[in-house]
Amino acid sequence: MRSLARWIALAACLVSANAQVLLPYEQFDNDGIPPEVYRQRRERLAAAHSPRSLIVLLSADVRNRQNDVDYEYRQNSNLLYLTGCTEPRCALVIIPGGTTWNGEHITELLFIPPRNPDRELWTGVRMGTNEAQQLLGIRPTLDYAMLGEVLDSLLTNRDTLYIASGLPTPSVTIPIVGKPIEVEQLLRDSLQRRHSDLVVRTSLRTLSIMREVKDEHELRLLRRAIGITLDAFEHVLRSVRPAMNEYEIEALMEYHFRRAGAEDVGYPSIVGSSYNSCILHYQKNRRPTKAGDLVLADCGAEYHGYTADITRTFPISGKFSPEQRALYLLVLEAQDSAIAAARVGAPFRATHRAAESVIARGLVDLGIIASPSEVRRYFPHGTSHYLGLDVHDAGTYGPLREGTVITVEPGIYIPPGSPCSERWWGIGIRIEDDILVTSNGPVNLSAQLVRHPDQIEALMRSQ
Repeated sequence: MRSLARWIALAACLVSANAQVLLPYEQFDNDGIPPEVYRQRRERLAAAHSPRSLIVLLSADVRNRQNDVDYEYRQNSNLLYLTGCTEPRCALVIIPGGTTWNGEHITELLFIPPRNPDRELWTGVRMGTNEAQQLLGIRPTLDYAMLGEVLDSLLTNRDTLYIASGLPTPSVTIPIVGKPIEVEQLLRDSLQRRHSDLVVRTSLRTLSIMREVKDEHELRLLRRAIGITLDAFEHVLRSVRPAMNEYEIEALMEYHFRRAGAEDVGYPSIVGSSYNSCILHYQKNRRPTKAGDLVLADCGAEYHGYTADITRTFPISGKFSPEQRALYLLVLEAQDSAIAAARVGAPFRATHRAAESVIARGLVDLGIIASPSEVRRYFPHGTSHYLGLDVHDAGTYGPLREGTVITVEPGIYIPPGSPCSERWWGIGIRIEDDILVTSNGPVNLSAQLVRHPDQIEALMRSQ
């Protein structure tokens, strides 16, 4: 009770007319990326651009959920990659040619709201200008309210402005109007009215090139996110049983994410049973499972901004039917072939070509399609995408480079009513792992989690 009284007294102080009490800003994790690494990234980005250019990165929008409730905040990945800052309403300005500020030569500025004890009573402790300068190592750090004024001053002698990845919200569609309001175009028009010769670009290829290859710190955090996800999958496979709702499986998965320290999911969890396993981005997760169902679970924990992306398909009753097993083994063969194709210098689509070839041949052999040209009916998506700060991460989609992390995720989906034997209907199978491309060949970062149907059945019996 004394502890509660202490916090009530502190809250009273915070809302007083002359409130000046500020709780200390604390960092509870010590395994993040060092500020020096972020500084090196900013320097590399600046060095790749003209001295007469300016680069601006804006924080992600605070998204309203409904009325006065916002969604949990997630930072813009480009800004996170260059600063480590997770705060809303901030901006980074990189000045490749440098400028003089208060008699000092600078090449970067960070804008962030100052501390406000009255507001922090509602939102929690925030990183203010002083804390940001100390923890992030970016000097100077200014009040976010000064961004427009300072930017106008900096643009006076610049010919190109890069706003990396455009705006947090590039366009807004209002149903009554019937057409999108292009926020990016409004920004261009506004800037060019004040700076008539300014070229405004909303893409930054150099940043995509940089983010495509992961450094040792990123790989460490990715391995952590993947490890959390694999452990959660093992718990799920040992615990599921017929009649569980899809959302119970989702809850069990995400409980283990959070319990292991993941801040969030990298994307909404997909848990589809029976015919729902044939819906590529199914997210309702409400159906009760039934004996004999296959369940496709596509889930990934996010740890310090980096996300895993793992998919396993398993029989809720613990044993594959002959049809389920036949298609599962075909997808597994396709995945093995695709993983082997993930080599330095290979075209990005090499993994897909390998997987598609195996699945096309296998579906013909099973009598599900008449010709390999029909394969996209049941394998309609690509096999790989980049993985990192985003589940579909930034990259060039050129030849695979050492240090790149990609997914390999072939699948077969045969919805009810498909033009094939009814015994295949309602079977959806995807197997997905996270692959590091190295000069010594592909490394499966998620290899710890069972993939073969015999292994899955054995793990499910061990519950």
